[in-house]
Amino acid sequence: MRRKPSPGPRRPGLVGRETGLLVAVWVAGVAFLAAVPAMLHEFSSLLAGCVALVAAAVAVLLVRARARRLACSLEHSSERRRDLELALRERATIDPVTGLANRALLTAVLDGRGPVRGPDLTVMLLDLDGFQAINDELGHAAGDALLLEVAGRLRSALPKADLLARLGDDEFAAVWRGAAPAGAAERALARLRPGYRLEERTVYLTGSAGLIVADGRRSSAEVLRDAGLALQAAKDGGRDRIVRFEAGLRTAADRQRELAGGLRRALREGELEVYYQPVVRLADGRITAVEALLRWFPPGAEAIPPGVFIPVAEATGLIVPLGWWVLERACAQAREWHEGAGISLTVNVAAHQLREPDFVDRVRAALTAGGLPASALVLEVTESTMVADAESTARLDTLRADGVRVAIDDFGTGYSSLAYLVHLPVDVLKIDRTFLATAVDTTLMRAILQLAGGLSLQTVAEGVETEDQAATLRALGCEHAQGFLFSRPVPPGEIAPLLSGRLELGAARAG
Repeated sequence: MRRKPSPGPRRPGLVGRETGLLVAVWVAGVAFLAAVPAMLHEFSSLLAGCVALVAAAVAVLLVRARARRLACSLEHSSERRRDLELALRERATIDPVTGLANRALLTAVLDGRGPVRGPDLTVMLLDLDGFQAINDELGHAAGDALLLEVAGRLRSALPKADLLARLGDDEFAAVWRGAAPAGAAERALARLRPGYRLEERTVYLTGSAGLIVADGRRSSAEVLRDAGLALQAAKDGGRDRIVRFEAGLRTAADRQRELAGGLRRALREGELEVYYQPVVRLADGRITAVEALLRWFPPGAEAIPPGVFIPVAEATGLIVPLGWWVLERACAQAREWHEGAGISLTVNVAAHQLREPDFVDRVRAALTAGGLPASALVLEVTESTMVADAESTARLDTLRADGVRVAIDDFGTGYSSLAYLVHLPVDVLKIDRTFLATAVDTTLMRAILQLAGGLSLQTVAEGVETEDQAATLRALGCEHAQGFLFSRPVPPGEIAPLLSGRLELGAARAG
């Protein structure tokens, strides 16, 4: 048999199986490694895309949430703005004390811009009589409580009013479309009269009212001006009453403005003079005092009576400078009469003048400048002025300590109460002329004289014009008198001869 040839030594090949496997693995690894950047690039791109997509989605969600929050915030802000605007409108048109409409809303209504409109509107302007004294005495808190109660009473008295308003301080208004219901104003005033309970006290008020029909052709300022004229006429007529506007009131107001302008000119240009009327002692006819009285003589015109220009001076405040002018002039002129015959000087003091904080100093200065002693001066004030104003009373007390005397003028027309006289700083009672209108009212006069005697007060009867009146007063025990029977007011140059002549006349009458 032939034998196979034995294999020789193995020849090395290009790649072995293990080597090929390793190479394959290495190649795959290299290829993988070579592919990783690309894969990473693709993956990063994909990841970036996913991230971008997620970011966009989140952004959209955030924007939508922000938009919702912004919308809610805007809606809330809008509501707050509307609430604020409403509050501001209410604040601008509602009185904070009473809750009624205020002057701004009333003005808008009268100008045709408010919630109450019509071809004709009836307007009532109402003012509280006596409120200021209560407010001053009890304080503003009590005053506000009183105003709130008044507002409630007006609401109940005027349920059909289309607008109720408080214009400020103690002034109110009511507006109706067309004519006011019959008796509405009267019911309002009646509802104000019952007492008000404040701080364990009961106080009382009344109201004065002016009525006017606004036809829409006049402005609110004109309507309120004319309603105010009617209101003032109600106050001047005694208060607690109603006056309807009429054209004559406007004419009177125009006349008052003219007189006020004329008074300012008169004071500046020397058109005023002081006249004097004697006060006579009834027992012997002797002149013991003279009363200073203001007179106005416009150049080229007739004298204007005091009854015409004095109310204008009081209403405009001119009574204060006029009063000081009279006091200073009279103190200077009366010096020689006092030094020669012991004559006292009586000067009227207006309520406005007495309330001046420097009143005491100015009276003292007038006495010093005129060379007149304090004991020679008598200041005349009205009952109502002394009773209503404690500060004024204190000022008079200070001057009385200097020697100045105080007289109540027109006694019998005001409070006329013994209780008041006991506590007030008074030395003289000047009894009003109404007690002598036709004949002496002996019953009342005797009571007044007994009252004065019990309080050691000097008495002077005003307005004596006949011998019978003088004789009756003398028999009743009245000490002094003043009137046309003895002398009319005369210029200062006629006082000296009148003094000597009156002494002779008094002696003849006494004999």
